[in-house]
Amino acid sequence: MTGDHDEFATTDLDTVPAPARGLVSTVHQAKLRPAVNPGYLVARPRLVTLLDAAVRAPVTLVVAPAGSGKTSLLREWVAGTALPHAWLSVDEPDRDAAQLWAGILAALEGIAPGCATQAAPLLRRQGALLDAVGVLLDDLEKRPYDARVLVIDDLQLVDDEDDVNASLAVFLQHLPGWLRVVVASRRLPRLPVDRLRARGMLGEVRFPELRFSFDEAAEMLARLAPGLPADQVDAAAVRAGGWAASIQLTALAARAAEARAADTAAGPGAPPPDDGARNLEDYVWHEILQGEPPDVVGVLESTAVVERVDPGLAEALTGRADAPDLLARAEESGLFTARIEPSGAYETHALVRESLVAVQRRRSPERVAALHRSAAGWYGEHGRPVPALEQLLRAGAHREALRLLASCVAELYDNGLEATVRRTVAAIPEGVAGDDLAAVVDLAWCRLYVDRDQFLRTVDDLVTRTDEGADLDTGASSGPVPSARLRMLQAVGATVRGDWADGAGLARAALATIGEPWLLDPVVRYGWNLVAREIALTERWDDASAEVRKVASTISAAPERRLGFEGTRALGDALAGHPVDALRLVAGARQGSEESNLTMLRAELLTAEAIAHREIGDMPAAFPALLRLAATGCDPAPHCRLLACLELTRSWLDRDDLEAAERSFGQAAEIVDTEVSGPGGRSWLARTGTLLALAAGRTDEAWRWVAQVDDPFWAGVKAARIHLAEGDTEAVAAELREVEPRCVRHHVVRDLLLSRTVTSAADGESFLLRAAELAAAHGLVQTVAAEGPDVVESIERLAWRVPQTWLARLRRAPAHGATAWGASAAELARTLTERQLGILRMLPSRLTLREIADELFISVNTLKFHLKAVYRELGCASRAEAAEVARALVSPHRHDQPSSTRRR
Repeated sequence: MTGDHDEFATTDLDTVPAPARGLVSTVHQAKLRPAVNPGYLVARPRLVTLLDAAVRAPVTLVVAPAGSGKTSLLREWVAGTALPHAWLSVDEPDRDAAQLWAGILAALEGIAPGCATQAAPLLRRQGALLDAVGVLLDDLEKRPYDARVLVIDDLQLVDDEDDVNASLAVFLQHLPGWLRVVVASRRLPRLPVDRLRARGMLGEVRFPELRFSFDEAAEMLARLAPGLPADQVDAAAVRAGGWAASIQLTALAARAAEARAADTAAGPGAPPPDDGARNLEDYVWHEILQGEPPDVVGVLESTAVVERVDPGLAEALTGRADAPDLLARAEESGLFTARIEPSGAYETHALVRESLVAVQRRRSPERVAALHRSAAGWYGEHGRPVPALEQLLRAGAHREALRLLASCVAELYDNGLEATVRRTVAAIPEGVAGDDLAAVVDLAWCRLYVDRDQFLRTVDDLVTRTDEGADLDTGASSGPVPSARLRMLQAVGATVRGDWADGAGLARAALATIGEPWLLDPVVRYGWNLVAREIALTERWDDASAEVRKVASTISAAPERRLGFEGTRALGDALAGHPVDALRLVAGARQGSEESNLTMLRAELLTAEAIAHREIGDMPAAFPALLRLAATGCDPAPHCRLLACLELTRSWLDRDDLEAAERSFGQAAEIVDTEVSGPGGRSWLARTGTLLALAAGRTDEAWRWVAQVDDPFWAGVKAARIHLAEGDTEAVAAELREVEPRCVRHHVVRDLLLSRTVTSAADGESFLLRAAELAAAHGLVQTVAAEGPDVVESIERLAWRVPQTWLARLRRAPAHGATAWGASAAELARTLTERQLGILRMLPSRLTLREIADELFISVNTLKFHLKAVYRELGCASRAEAAEVARALVSPHRHDQPSSTRRR
């Protein structure tokens, strides 16, 4: 059958939107177009008709053993069908679900342009694979197309991966009405086949349908071996048993026999019957390749170590400039080699290739290992670390694989290829590192991204061995480099555990030890980010300070580290009391985070954004982000998850929901106990624990928490709060005289507390005004509102001296300090209309009735009419009681709605 392959739907990168172009461009275009069937194949119109009927179902499975003609049938079908169609050939790197879906998106771009725009960036996010599939399905569902087809060939190469199966199961069960998917595999995929079949969603073509009839087999044998006598053609067709590969192997064997017979002048003869005594290797070596030109056989042997061979790779593996030409001769000779258009790469049938490798491995395992190493080197030089790692592992070059992985592990992890990292680490045998310090450091660095606990154990063991004087081999890495790398591992370990100060100190030491080459080492160049993170997490971020300027200036030499620095900078601004600056930084770095997909950067940007939104009083924006952070692992940034849980705890305290605050605090305590157990993490926990204990009236417990606050400023402030609760204002003043603020937020907190300790009204107003002016200048709202209604009312009396926009935000913040209603609030509120609910939600604010009416664009009389109805329905006698109902309505479940993917 012939067809116009120029009309095949392939993806033009120029038409792909920018957000998806980076990911789609990583997919080799050869995977998106089937090769043309060789001329000797027999047209099989009955199978094309069968496939036409099967493709009317949403999902069609073409399942049969290797060499059954699955791909040939699909090539023939797509060449003649009138339906718009896309093609994806799956290969080994697609075992990473993210890589597979990059290919699917690239293929779909050919028949549904723009569908990868929103889904592609999500593939590189940890844990967002199903979100990406859901976004893709939502996009496809909106398209008003007629029937179109996606063909996925060779799924058996990847269907032993759980992530692949889970994501494909979701996709295939929720296809839009216009999309048909044809899946070819050597075995039944681990998909919900029975469910699809029961729903009438499945078409199937299996081996019994693919079997060559006697006439088809005889015709193909006659084409492949025209010199074979008719009786021998018939016998061979019977022996083939309908298996396409067997037919071809038989024909090629017959040709080889003819060649041998011609050489010996013995006349043509048929190959001996295949009674199962000969295995495939015998067939390949003795019947197929024997008699072929040695240079053609040699190039097949050398290139057999890779699934697909680019012309340049073929030259590298063979050392011959004419290797591509020899592969073309192998294709012409029908030696199970095919050229893949349009890239020009060649693919040898897997059965033949495996046989070639197996025999060579027995003859000379050293040569096979050398070929794998050469392939790895070529892949590495061409920026393809995933196949390079696979080749090194096959060569048994575990140390080289570990070295390569350590150099690119962060990039692989950030691009969603965690499975590759995990699989490579698992494939490296125990003992490979041994006493080689560089190898141990590389192994620990790789473990950081897939097994944090194992990373910490490795670092601890390495430090212990070093302290005990163990003789570790530094090999060629003599001088300061091994020491610097070891210290940097310790720095990372300390930071991960929550000891920011120790982590930054060790990082500075490592950077000082290695000197200028810090930029060249994948481990040590992480150091300046650790220094920046310590400045941010200890709440002393100031862009004008010398230490921040130095870090920013130095780190600019490493672009990928500079981008990560922007996330830390935003977090530092949010914690130090610059929420507006933090939000500005988040907005500026957001595009860069999507394009680079740095996991740590995304986590810190989201954390900074949530903290900043909460600080300026925008809880509808802050709450969902905090809940999302609290519910995820945030690897390798557990401090972000801890911060989110503590922010949620304080948010519930601001709303007098002690029970919800206890739940969030318990989650934070678990994170500290299991992950962020260092003094920094415990100090954070103790600061919030003090507030929680005071809110519950447990003063003794509050004092115990204060004793664990390892921060001179916050230890004094928390102690002052307890003294204030006990009514000892002199002790409050004494504590506050000793504290040294490190940032804007510290100054505001201290002055607000001082305003409540002085006996002079003028002095109190002075402290209060100073705090209010500083808070207003930097957009601090929640820090002020959290001090309670008395402080807010006092600031209202100074309304003429502070910006009105800031004061309006402060007055909208819920008043803190009253007793919350019980769970019956939600039941009571269900009787209210939407207008009445809108009014109810504004009652906890400090707005007057006139201001509330203005906000809602109604008259005061209309507002009063609605208020009477609200009070009546809720059984309230006052605005204060109704406001408590409004506070009780705040629930995390209102903000934690499942995404579209989860709903699926």
